[in-house]
Amino acid sequence: VEDLKDRMREFNRSIFWQPDFAGSKNFDAWLENLRDNGITRQRYWGTPLPVWKCGKCRHYIVIGSVDELKEHADSIPEDLHKPWIDEVKFKCTKKSCKGMMIREPDILDVWIDAGSASWNCLDYPRRADLFEKLFPADFILEGIDQIRGWFNLLFVASMISMGRPSFKAVYMHGFINDAMGRKMSKSLGNYILPEEVVEKYGADTLRYYMIGGTSPGIDINYNFEDMKVKHKNLMVLWNLHNYVLDLANTLQLSPNELTHDAVASNLEQEEKYMLSKLNSAIKNVTEMYEAYRLNEVPWAIEEVFLGLSRTYIQLIRDKASFGTPEEKKAILYTSYNVLFESMKLFTTISPFITEAMYQNMKQEWNLPKESIHQYAWPDFEAELVDENLEKAMAIAGDIIQSILSAREKVQLGVRWPLSEVTIVTADKATEDAVKLLESIIKKHTNVKQAMVQRSHPKVKLGIKAEYGKLGPAFGQLAPSIVSKLTIESPETILAHIEKEGKHEMTIDNNVIEITKEHITIVRDVPPELAEAEFRNGVLYLNRQLTDELEAEGYAREIMRRIQVMRKMQGMSKADRISLFIKTDEELAEMLNTWKSAIKEKVGASALVVSINNPSRKHTFNSKDTIKGKEIELFFDKAE
Repeated sequence: VEDLKDRMREFNRSIFWQPDFAGSKNFDAWLENLRDNGITRQRYWGTPLPVWKCGKCRHYIVIGSVDELKEHADSIPEDLHKPWIDEVKFKCTKKSCKGMMIREPDILDVWIDAGSASWNCLDYPRRADLFEKLFPADFILEGIDQIRGWFNLLFVASMISMGRPSFKAVYMHGFINDAMGRKMSKSLGNYILPEEVVEKYGADTLRYYMIGGTSPGIDINYNFEDMKVKHKNLMVLWNLHNYVLDLANTLQLSPNELTHDAVASNLEQEEKYMLSKLNSAIKNVTEMYEAYRLNEVPWAIEEVFLGLSRTYIQLIRDKASFGTPEEKKAILYTSYNVLFESMKLFTTISPFITEAMYQNMKQEWNLPKESIHQYAWPDFEAELVDENLEKAMAIAGDIIQSILSAREKVQLGVRWPLSEVTIVTADKATEDAVKLLESIIKKHTNVKQAMVQRSHPKVKLGIKAEYGKLGPAFGQLAPSIVSKLTIESPETILAHIEKEGKHEMTIDNNVIEITKEHITIVRDVPPELAEAEFRNGVLYLNRQLTDELEAEGYAREIMRRIQVMRKMQGMSKADRISLFIKTDEELAEMLNTWKSAIKEKVGASALVVSINNPSRKHTFNSKDTIKGKEIELFFDKAE
């Protein structure tokens, strides 16, 4: 081995190691210090050393196969391990000698087995076709401890026998510790059997969690809470395939037959965003795999299917219910293609759930392949990628979450419409995103108007000095700085900090630079506004309700509850109902303007709103209270 190590170090520079330091430093250092080593051990169990030596002249031969051994021995045992193989003896192969050849009693070191696995598994040298096609391995994977073990012996064995490495790329993972970072062991009682996880959460969840759980070469601190999150994500994925199956069934369409050209004119921002997100992910995941950044792959794929569920499907709920047939086709096309291409990517992470989903789709739509694993790896379509739209949607998503948070604070659910939200920011990208996606923000948060401004006219800004930061920074000048901060205009100070990163003031002939860390911004917010911060600013939700907004809110709540009742009775979307609503005089008056919308939303062919009881008995009825008002709902399935 010592004679080969310089050439091995040279070859090592062409091997792709992940993480890189493992190959460029650790493995190179190991190779530099390699020493010759014995290949046999004096043990009972193992691969018998295939060397026969003459007891008389000491001549020896190395037997390369069972067939070759049969050429020399009259009979060989069925089991070639010790002790049976030791019974195989034959005449010395040196013609001038009359001695007997006896097998050397040692076994091969187990690392010789492991080191020669790269061609043994291809049945080489008995056959050459697989070897010529697949050797050397494109990629191998093992733990960080195998630098001196398997990685080393694979390299050594192929260098000695063939003069070249047996692998092109290596990914090294770390070890599994418990949630506290301790090594798992029986003595501590902190070990978890894979079977425990598989039985409770399934093999796909375990794979999903472990592959994305940590960076290459780094240990993972296993905990069940993270596992539960991944399992929940898989349930989202499964529900998505149910959603697409139901949608296709409702529309009586096979989504695999829809083409992009056929739906292109009906693709709105939501669809374009989702298709862009998908194709960006295909490109990114492909690059991750090519660079063996395996741990990043699950995160990139889950971002797509979670976005499909939590963003896209939420945005198109009304369109999916009340849109035109062409709009619904665009929804089906988008949902199906984003899900199906994501499944192709995700088969490498969670192969069982993706296969189960595919088989359901195959049965429903007669898909051509027997298995999803037979499909080619997807190609990304560059023309469908819109990076600006993706960035804008990410900003809009952050704003939407903040608006919903503000709603939660003032206990106004998203079904209750509000008049406006004012988004205060100095960030140009945020301003552009709101202008581009204003309709989506309004639709998702149920506000009538979304405005972007540099400030809110009703919110007064103030600043408060951070004594803990000023004291250490400016010493004896700190009290004078605090006094001056109280008399200077907060708007001026903040404008300077925002524009220049600092506000200068002169105290005792000293120029003092005040930065953001030296102050806390205080906002005086009037009670009619609900405030919430987001990544690039702050927003103010007008919480005041007008009679019109109240009417819409009640109407939306009533529609939701009727839909729940329909679902509980097993009704399909196509089923029509005859609806009667009993409430007080004030609410009955409010609902008059919403009658047609309620009928359309809940599939009612007839609707009566009254302060009296219905004149006849209805099949279904429910009594409820919405914001203090009693409401009774009655309906029958229409003929």
